[in-house]
Order: sequence, then C-alpha cells, then structure tokens
Amino acid sequence: MNRAEVARAIFACETLAKRLRRKLTGDAEREYAEQGVVPSWKLPGITVSGSTSNPSVAVVDEPAFRAWVAQRYPTEIETVHRVRPAWQGRFLEGVLGRGNPPCDPQGEAIPGVEWRPGGGFGSISLTASKDTKALVGAAADEIADGIRPLELPVGVLAPAAVVDASDPA
Repeated sequence: MNRAEVARAIFACETLAKRLRRKLTGDAEREYAEQGVVPSWKLPGITVSGSTSNPSVAVVDEPAFRAWVAQRYPTEIETVHRVRPAWQGRFLEGVLGRGNPPCDPQGEAIPGVEWRPGGGFGSISLTASKDTKALVGAAADEIADGIRPLELPVGVLAPAAVVDASDPA
C-alpha cells in the first residue's frame, strides 16, 4: 500500500469504527433504558462492558463562579482571573458531597455551578481475549505490510474517491 492508500484506509477504518461503536453503544443504551441494568455481553473472544456516569458538579458559568470565589476565597484566584484548578477540583468534591443544590459548607448557593446527577448510561468498552488480540493484530500487520488486502467497498481506496465532508463521522 502506498501512502495515499494507507491514509484512505485509516480514514475508512476510523469512520467505520466510529459508526459501529455508535451502533453498539445505542444498543447498550436501549438495553439499559429498558432493563435498568448496565449491559455486559460476553462474546467469543470479546467482552463488551457498559458503564454509567457518576454524580458530579460542574462549573457552567465561569465568571459567576470566579466572582463568588474571589469574594470568599481571594487567595484561590490566580492573576489570570481563573480559579486555581487544583483548588477547584478539591472544592467541587466537597460541594458534591453536600448534594443538590450545590452549596458551600455554610449552605450558601454557589452561582455558576450546577449539580449533574449520575446513573445515566456512560459508555461501552471492549476487552479482547489474548488470542483474539493476537489474531487481529497479526491480520492488521499483514494488511499494513501489504501481504493481505484490506477489503473495503470498491472505490474507497481509489484516488478519485470523493468524501462527503458534510457527513458526520
């Protein structure tokens, strides 16, 4: 494979992988919504595992949060007019522990911060067995080395192939 073919093959494979992952994630999200249980599918050579999100607190209005911190914790404001990231992380962990709505230790509401409940479907991960990794890795090496052809739809690796830039990958 020449460079152009390699570049087109990478693009085609990455696009295919994104769409396949989106399809599998959609299946997992639907199963989670229907059954209320995070799916996990053990398939020959591969295990698919779902995850859920955890509750979190996020700054959604940086200027409002920064002004609030500047008034109550002035040493935690950097001269670049942002809240020091290390302090913000520790502080928001404490806010998370106090529940919803986000408040400081005295119970005062914190502007620019919102509570985000956890428990929503997060993502899926694929874990391949050692044998599957070796088998797929060997095939990938053969394709990359030009020993085995990459079987993509006709025209995908052709120099004249036109890609629709408006199509989300």
